[in-house]
Amino acid sequence: MENMEKLLSARQLGRDAIVVTIGKENYRRNYQFAKRLIDRIESHPLMSNPILSKMNGGEFDAHQMKVFHLEFYHAFAQVFTDAVIEALRSTTQLERRLGGRAKMAARFLLQLNLLDELGFQPGTGSDGGYNGQPSLAHYVQFFNTMEQLGMSEREVKAWLPMSSSVACRATFENTYGDYTQLIGLLAVAETVFHDFATPWAKSVGVATDIDVTTGYHSIHVETDTGESIEDGHSEDAWILFCQAITEDRYDEITQHVDLWLKVWNDFCHDLLAGRAGK
Repeated sequence: MENMEKLLSARQLGRDAIVVTIGKENYRRNYQFAKRLIDRIESHPLMSNPILSKMNGGEFDAHQMKVFHLEFYHAFAQVFTDAVIEALRSTTQLERRLGGRAKMAARFLLQLNLLDELGFQPGTGSDGGYNGQPSLAHYVQFFNTMEQLGMSEREVKAWLPMSSSVACRATFENTYGDYTQLIGLLAVAETVFHDFATPWAKSVGVATDIDVTTGYHSIHVETDTGESIEDGHSEDAWILFCQAITEDRYDEITQHVDLWLKVWNDFCHDLLAGRAGK
């Protein structure tokens, strides 16, 4: 418990340092804008896409779950950790406007999230510090699930994805080079996936013999207390976004958010109408 408290303290110190770099008034204004974006996300048709009710209702079979994972790999899984690492690199753009402390505060908070993605776990080492292993990386855990579904990594990579899967991947890669856009995208993605992770895990548990209390589908789901690892990640991403965004870009970023949500919603519709719907 003490080590977990230390981690939470480190995370809070990182968040507090972000606010200092732009000042409370700027942070307050940007936070209100971020809240408007979150409301926009929560009211978007993506968040009530029929795929959610079908997953919650256990309406997919094992073949459909296999296709869903294959498409998700090409659309999101392969690119997500790369995007977090790209965000770490791109914080250099903050230094030009806000100085070196702003860059390092952002990197500090991003690094905590990256450690989770890479398979590190807080407070489990013999010395009370971080422990973990590469096999616990979220990306590796995803491949373990694919193997349980009967697919090798080679077969997964050889799968020809839907055009909407390619478009989803492009929403990430098209932000590279623009830190504000990228951190905004990561914040939106964390918020959306929070609502999709638990129904997806439930659907996998019903359709297959995979134990979803361990592995990839145990990482992101809500606990009995209604929390998940994505809660912290989402909050961190929005705080980082509040540091990065400037008022002159509000309208532009809003347009990007609408586009990202549309592309991801089209992906879900295509899964139902196309391969996974059969």
